[in-house]
Amino acid sequence: MSDKDKKNRETTNVKPNLDMGNEIALEEDTETGSIQISNNVIAMIVKKYALEIPGVIRLAPQGLVSDIADMLSKRTYDRNIDIELGETGETSITLTLVLEFGVQIVKVAQEIQDTVKKHVEDQTGVKVKKVNVIVKELEEKVEEPVEEPEAPAEAPAEEQ
Repeated sequence: MSDKDKKNRETTNVKPNLDMGNEIALEEDTETGSIQISNNVIAMIVKKYALEIPGVIRLAPQGLVSDIADMLSKRTYDRNIDIELGETGETSITLTLVLEFGVQIVKVAQEIQDTVKKHVEDQTGVKVKKVNVIVKELEEKVEEPVEEPEAPAEAPAEEQ
């Protein structure tokens, strides 16, 4: 990429796309074409990094009505991750989660907020105004049993 292209890319205005039902979170025009980032991409980033935080069990389940609405709509990302794009291009993200029983809920929620904001901004260039965390349930963490490898069977002693 030439210096001119780099400079043009750096100064290109990144703007929210408000005309497509908020399905496209960001659209950037460059000399070589346009770049669009959908809400689905942002939701995937949110989900991946939120679930990596210790104390987070899973995204909270939604009701049957929400599941049916998702199937009938064009929405391709989880309803437990809500992405709202403001007029100024700043995004608000709301996650509904199940946390591990016994964790410090506020501490885990703050870590989720910081982590999600950082990764969405770093990976997409979308400015995140707020990350709202809704803790819907607490569950005991179920440890997966570790299976011991089977010892090789001893060969029977040969009779002499």
